[in-house]
Amino acid sequence: MDDEEDNTVTEFVATSTAQLFNVYTATDHAVDPEGKVLLQYIKSVLLEALHSGKPHEALSREIVSTLSRLICAGKNPETELLLLKKALGAGGPCGKILQYNEPTFSCLECALDRTCVMCMDCYYASPHHTEKHNLHVNTSHGSGMCDCGDVEAWKYGHACSVHAGKGDEEDAAVEMKLPPKVRNIATIVFKELLELAMKAFIEKGESYDEQFELPLAVLPAFGDCVDASDRYVTVIYNDEVHNFDEVIAQFKQLLKSSHSEASAYATSIDREGRMLIRTAGKEECQELTRQFLSYKPGEHSRIRFNKEPLVTKSMPEFVFVLQNIMVDVVDWLSDLARLNAAFKRIACNVSFKEEDNSECFIERVMLHEPYFWKKVKCAWHNLFMSAYFGDSLYKKDIGVLFIKNYSAVFRSFLEDDKVREFPYCIISLTVQLFTVPSISNILMTEYSALEIIFRQFVDFYSKFVKQESGISKFQNLQSNSTISKRRTRINHVLLDAKYILTNIPDEIPSSTEDAFLAFLQLFVNFISYMQEMNPHIRESGNHILREKEWDQYFILEISEIRQIMSYVARWCTATPRLFVKSLEILIKAQLDNSEKFELCDPTAVTSTVSLASLVRSLGGGPLTAQWEQQHRQLGDQPLFARKMCYVQHDMFKDPVSFHIPVTRLFSIVFSHFPKFDLPLELLLKTFTPEELLDLPLRSILLSQQIEASMWKRNGTTMENQSMCYRDHYKSIMWDKDLLAVQLLLTLCHPEDAILKIVQKYKIEPYLVLLSSETSYDPLLRMAEAFSSLLLYVICERFRLNISEAKECDIIRKDAVHILAISNVPRSKIIKTLEANFDHFEEDITKTDEIDEILDIIAEKIPVKDGVKTMLKLKPEYYNEFTPFYYHYSHGQRQSAENTYYQRQANNTEGFKPPPLPGFTKLTRQLRHYLTCPIIQRFIYVVLKRFNSDTSALVSDLLLHQILYLTMFGVLDELNTPDNPLPVKFSHCLTRPDNPAYLIQEEGECSIVSLLKNLLSVDVKSVNEIKPLIRWILKTCDILTDTASTPEGTESETIVESSPKSGADSHKEMMKKRREHLMKNFKTQQAKFMVENQEAFNNIAEDENKTEEELMETGEETEHFVCGPNKGPIPRPESNILTCILCKDSEKVNTGYSTMMYGCLIEKSVVLKTDKDNEISDDYRMSYLVGGENLHIQSCGHPMHLKCLQSIMKLSPALQHLLTMTGADRNRYSFFLPKGEFSCPYCKMAANCALPVVGYEPRDVQDISTEDFLKDVIYSLEANNDIELMELEFSESPATRSPTMPTIVGLDHLADAQNFMEILRDSMLHDRINRMSEELPAAESPGPDQVDPGTKFKEDMRRFYRRAKNILDQDAIGARCYAPFTLKMISYTFSMLERILREKPLLAGLAEYQEGFFESFLHSLHKSMTLNDHLYNQELTRELLYVFSAQVSDSVDLPSILNTDIFTVFVAARFVIFNESKSYDSAMVELCVIAKIIKILLSVSPDDLVGADTGADDSDAIQLATLWGYVRKMCGLSSTDDPFKCPTYLVSKVQLNLLPLLRKLALFLRYATSITGCAAMKEIQSPQGEFNLLMRYLNISSLTNLLTIDPGYKLDLIQKWCRSLNRDKFMATVEVNKTKREAKLIDLPTNFVDLLVKASKYTCPKIKFGKIQTTAVCLICGDLVCFQSYCCQESIGDSNFGPCNMHAHRCSGDLGVFLTLEKCQVLFLPLRTQGIFINGPYVDKYGEGYKYTKNKALTLSPQIYRKIEMMWIRHEIRPMVARNSEGLGFSRIEQIGLMY
Repeated sequence: MDDEEDNTVTEFVATSTAQLFNVYTATDHAVDPEGKVLLQYIKSVLLEALHSGKPHEALSREIVSTLSRLICAGKNPETELLLLKKALGAGGPCGKILQYNEPTFSCLECALDRTCVMCMDCYYASPHHTEKHNLHVNTSHGSGMCDCGDVEAWKYGHACSVHAGKGDEEDAAVEMKLPPKVRNIATIVFKELLELAMKAFIEKGESYDEQFELPLAVLPAFGDCVDASDRYVTVIYNDEVHNFDEVIAQFKQLLKSSHSEASAYATSIDREGRMLIRTAGKEECQELTRQFLSYKPGEHSRIRFNKEPLVTKSMPEFVFVLQNIMVDVVDWLSDLARLNAAFKRIACNVSFKEEDNSECFIERVMLHEPYFWKKVKCAWHNLFMSAYFGDSLYKKDIGVLFIKNYSAVFRSFLEDDKVREFPYCIISLTVQLFTVPSISNILMTEYSALEIIFRQFVDFYSKFVKQESGISKFQNLQSNSTISKRRTRINHVLLDAKYILTNIPDEIPSSTEDAFLAFLQLFVNFISYMQEMNPHIRESGNHILREKEWDQYFILEISEIRQIMSYVARWCTATPRLFVKSLEILIKAQLDNSEKFELCDPTAVTSTVSLASLVRSLGGGPLTAQWEQQHRQLGDQPLFARKMCYVQHDMFKDPVSFHIPVTRLFSIVFSHFPKFDLPLELLLKTFTPEELLDLPLRSILLSQQIEASMWKRNGTTMENQSMCYRDHYKSIMWDKDLLAVQLLLTLCHPEDAILKIVQKYKIEPYLVLLSSETSYDPLLRMAEAFSSLLLYVICERFRLNISEAKECDIIRKDAVHILAISNVPRSKIIKTLEANFDHFEEDITKTDEIDEILDIIAEKIPVKDGVKTMLKLKPEYYNEFTPFYYHYSHGQRQSAENTYYQRQANNTEGFKPPPLPGFTKLTRQLRHYLTCPIIQRFIYVVLKRFNSDTSALVSDLLLHQILYLTMFGVLDELNTPDNPLPVKFSHCLTRPDNPAYLIQEEGECSIVSLLKNLLSVDVKSVNEIKPLIRWILKTCDILTDTASTPEGTESETIVESSPKSGADSHKEMMKKRREHLMKNFKTQQAKFMVENQEAFNNIAEDENKTEEELMETGEETEHFVCGPNKGPIPRPESNILTCILCKDSEKVNTGYSTMMYGCLIEKSVVLKTDKDNEISDDYRMSYLVGGENLHIQSCGHPMHLKCLQSIMKLSPALQHLLTMTGADRNRYSFFLPKGEFSCPYCKMAANCALPVVGYEPRDVQDISTEDFLKDVIYSLEANNDIELMELEFSESPATRSPTMPTIVGLDHLADAQNFMEILRDSMLHDRINRMSEELPAAESPGPDQVDPGTKFKEDMRRFYRRAKNILDQDAIGARCYAPFTLKMISYTFSMLERILREKPLLAGLAEYQEGFFESFLHSLHKSMTLNDHLYNQELTRELLYVFSAQVSDSVDLPSILNTDIFTVFVAARFVIFNESKSYDSAMVELCVIAKIIKILLSVSPDDLVGADTGADDSDAIQLATLWGYVRKMCGLSSTDDPFKCPTYLVSKVQLNLLPLLRKLALFLRYATSITGCAAMKEIQSPQGEFNLLMRYLNISSLTNLLTIDPGYKLDLIQKWCRSLNRDKFMATVEVNKTKREAKLIDLPTNFVDLLVKASKYTCPKIKFGKIQTTAVCLICGDLVCFQSYCCQESIGDSNFGPCNMHAHRCSGDLGVFLTLEKCQVLFLPLRTQGIFINGPYVDKYGEGYKYTKNKALTLSPQIYRKIEMMWIRHEIRPMVARNSEGLGFSRIEQIGLMY
């Protein structure tokens, strides 16, 4: 573009801008009603952008700035808009739009529902916070707003102190308060800009020009822009079809971009909804578009691509720029509307205005949503929330518009492929409308909102409804991606219906009732299709070949319909009219399916059940012939003959289903019958109870049959369905079926109903007693199921509307049975209660009510960590527990029985019956069932069989159930003396002529007599239940007036004598058992004494010693780890090690061994912070103390090297296993080609092997410090490395060193030039010869064997190479491993000292760890003296110079005061070594003196000014004097005046010197194997530990240590002080004051504070949108993206997520992150491994977010300390290795990619 054209465009922009302000601000009334001038300005700016190439962000800022000034009539917008906000106020509720991941606060006591939330500022200023109500904290999904100030959202405290009094009354003309000019300008600006934005965003439909590829509505105003630029753009849109990997692969192949660039493209598409990928000519852009639309993956691609192409378009550049600008303009309009109420009203007036009977603007936005991409949807969403929903005057009108267009809006939402995130869709705004009671009631009554909404759900599923035998029901609900995607969206319909159903008015008008009944009819018609869907027929022959798909049917009923089922039931029971009409609809829906019922005419059919017919009814079986032969003479003698009506359905032959939602809804509604006091006859005219009883009975029986393994041939499908029915979703299936059976049995005749159930269960043969019976398991299992049903239906009364029990009683009953099994945390109780009670009963699951009940029935028991508390049932509530509770699953019931019988065995107070509430008026009929002859007969035959020795048709479970059934019957009669039954239950038990006892050939007996006989049975199962039997007998005596029987009667004798005889027999048996055990014990004892006779002889000798000898031997020997009195020197002992792989044992003496330890070497930054930089990189010794550090640890389990190598050779085969599927894929958690493995015994991670050597005791004398310094100086003089300089003291070096130094181990030295080489060779020769002599003769190498010394060298080389590869220090020579090895030793023992600070120093490690560290140091020591590749001449010279008192100008090495002293000590002890003498004491003394000098130099003269200066302690005086001396020597002071507060110096020195003393003691303890005294193996005070360590290191006192006479030691101290780098030292002192060492970051007390911080975090690589989740690095405190592609980077050929990349930069590949989404800690020890554990934030019960789902959490110092210690102790990687075996490699790779 030339300059002339550029000037023309610039002038056009200036002219348009000037014209805009002239027209709009000239008068009070704008003269641009059609907005032509405004559009002309927009076009001019757009033309400028096309010519200049200015980015659209800059254009948007320019336009927004101009429009802001225009709104203010040409004045400064910053001041004018602020004045308008103060003058008019924001108006109405708070209305703050909650950003993604922003914390939200909801009061559990005052919120109308869970959708009512407040922002953080409003909550902390509200009464909910000040009055400390129960709080629920969560994070926003980006689609909500603050409800502070909304009266309808809160029961109490609807506003904070800021918004109190606002929004109660809405001003109908609030816009008139604006100045006329501002009001008119704002009206035109809102109208024209919103219209322009709508036109620009439409990219489909009739208003879109396919030829020019731009919206037709834009052409009239922007036609000039088409010819202004011929450039086009290619844009890719987001969809729900493709995932990240597919998009990245296409970008890499078609655009030839790198992985990071392709990931950035994919992330931008996901964040903004579209992405510009090419700007070029029209043909080039269209060609690229065709390539994307026709893309096909390569043949070798491992990514499974979707068949549909990416949504790709090419369009003119000006359209793309215009769209981006208008998005920013709409956001500006949202901000303007949020400014005050007047702008909100103007936006609403403009948007709701209809022209030419067409749609208003809001309707157009709703209907055109499929044309918008994510960023546009977000802009419209913000406008709706800021402007339209913020004005309460128009809020109802928006709701009306939503309902009118709901079908079209939802249909477009259902089919829109661009929808990936629901919060930004128009349909998501319904929560802001339908949850408002005033609006939802109007929409429901006047606009049939419920029916319109649910109709969308019905229409979606109508294609799956098919007719079969004239009945419509669901079929072929297959699971595929299309249906799953649509079904995820269709659930939003149920949410909208739930929002409306939640609000039930106190007074419901008839019009509202009619609207609900219309919806109910539609709802019941729909669930009628679900009645008996997915039926199954029992396979009795072969196993089923193909199992049917069942999960989709359960999803439909449980996950979808369940959401509104309970709310529908609430509406059905709201008024009497709704109750009656609802029952009519539900009963009719069930009876309409009567075609599949075969009902018998009750007047024509008589069911005569005889003994023979009962036997024949089995249809064959192993017992049929036997029964027929024995009882053929009985003929057709009637057992129970009654006329009855029942449904002809055989559970073994006919189809049966778990799905009966209509019946379950009927049971919920019908249970409220007593609430309305209606005549029952009115209801019975419409149906027969037997017709409705059969369906719930089938489902219950089906579950029991599956549990009894009678449906095995149908596969696991039936077991899974039964588990869902009985356990996972019992509150809406199992419970409702039991409720239906209970209610319907109250309407039936007891004998008819029981006979029907007996026939249903096919247990008629069980009621016949035979002389000899064989086992028939199905019949016994059905008898157990029948007795369970009787217990559940007749005896289970803690149900709403079944008994007189209150809601709190029901909660307590359930909580008691949860706690009765085991101690559980509070969260498990809450979760179980929520599962046991559906939403219809959610009022009884309020957490505050539950907490009150738990405080009464349970006591809190803290667990071992002291944070989490467990709840334990109080003993006084044991009697409320019954093992046959209806909410127990099969496994829980078994646990309950075991727990119950254990308590009964320890019970000395006798049996106490559980509380039994009375029935309601409706269910009172259930009491009559226990007196039914059939049930009496059933009880009788069970007891009769158990008393018989020949019957096999009885079990302990059946006996216990019958006894509990009997107990409940007796207890019910005892509790209701004023309301007796016609036939008392106690009389039925005691009458021998009971009609139920039909077989008289065995003599007359009663149930009571059989119970008495049980007391004489000595069986464990009976002994456990005898207290219950005694209580039943005692209570029956009371009820039948026989309790006054004199003592000594037969009945009393039976009751009391039987247990006594049983107890005697038990005692006799236990006595014999004890005698047998004692006899065996004596035999084994005698055998042991014979085998260990020598040990017993030694004991005898000790016993013969005199008291004086014992006193002498009892004195503890002094332990010194160094010095002239070093000892006691341990004697070499034989250490037997057993290989954990081959189990061979080996004695490890003083020579070599074939054993090895598996070790884990890893990088560590625990003791290093970013500011820790004491040593400059310029120093040649910096690799000893700076850079990265290595840490080594081991489990201590030995193994042979050959065994280990045999495992490592399997790695090729294991690589093949990694590609396999199934269980073998998860067997190994490490990549073996990297040389990593896990210990076969403990699964401890390891990556190298360390050879084991025996300890060689060195009983050599420790020389003095002066002699050590002489040897050092002579070594340097002999080597002729430095020029000697005259020191300050008068004595010359020659007089001080008259003899040859012993460090070389030679008497004469002919040539000093090659001194170090001769020294190395001589030491190597001596060591090899000496070790060869010490090896046993049997182990000498043969002709085909490897020399042990050579093999040891090779093993150690392998160890060093592995460590070097982990450290990756290329700067070190290939043959020099000493520097990083010495640093690894120093760092490991420094970490060991840090770990043992809370334990005894010399007794804090386990025995196997102590053995490893001893072997570790001995192996390294032996390797240092043998292997030439370890020797480093430069390192030796540097260390010699550190301890040399001589100074040389040619040597530039750091002072020891500028280094880590312990690292120097470790290096010096390994390098400066002599066979004939020990330097330990001298080096310890010098290092301690150096540390004291460092401590003194860090003390400033201004410290403790004004403190007490008196000091009588010699240590204090000596330190004060030395303080002045060293400061003068270092040049920090001009005088040597002593410190003014000597006592402060003593405490300062002792405190800072203690860590070094601990490190020295630890190192020398394992290096010399000299253990400390007994006191050092106990936890001591700091002062006591200091004294013990000084004694152990042979340092008598600080005074003696610091009393330095003129000599080498004083010269060395002067050298240290003079060569000190003062600037770096003082900088290090300042850093150390604030340095955080071996500690994770400090976390805030409240988890909310972290959420607030995270909500403000923005990823540096994205421009729009919030990241999904964030994580906090606990090592440095930075926030990073989590589970996101935005920050993914590459290392080599692998790609890693943001957490891995941050860990790589921050902590050397070891990451410790706290994820804020689920409050979990993520450990990332390697880039390919990771694991989650619970976070450190808990609630008041010590439970985290995983259990509470509430983010109102506080920091637990104990848990955080535990996590911190895991990091400090380097336990993370071993823990991940042990726990990642079940993850599999696919999961591990995903951790590396995503995290």
